[in-house]
Amino acid sequence: MISKTFGAGKHKINFTAHVTNGYGLAVIVDGGERAHLGGVALASPGVKIDGQQLSSCDLWTLTVPGHKDAQLAEKIAKKLCLAAGEPVSVSLGVHVEHATVQDINLLCENVEAAADLFLKEYLKND
Repeated sequence: MISKTFGAGKHKINFTAHVTNGYGLAVIVDGGERAHLGGVALASPGVKIDGQQLSSCDLWTLTVPGHKDAQLAEKIAKKLCLAAGEPVSVSLGVHVEHATVQDINLLCENVEAAADLFLKEYLKND
């Protein structure tokens, strides 16, 4: 398991990845003022048929009604899948009460930064 934290205060992000040694990553991202589950994304390297790559990464998402977390989960799952070359699930929920556009942008930036910190460590161990 690899855990990373990025940001501070109401913009703090917790990123935890359960590593299966090349067989997939199960990632939980939470933070802000209230951790929760708002959305889930699953990314998988595209299949090869007759030696031809059909897509670089296939994606599926699930959203808890009224939440937009799956959009960010999808972005992070795809990023990790393409970098690691293995299936990735991302369960994500971040919340700041009465969030401004700046709050949302900073939360998204912090999630990306935490993912980058994870990738730096994970790919170093390859």
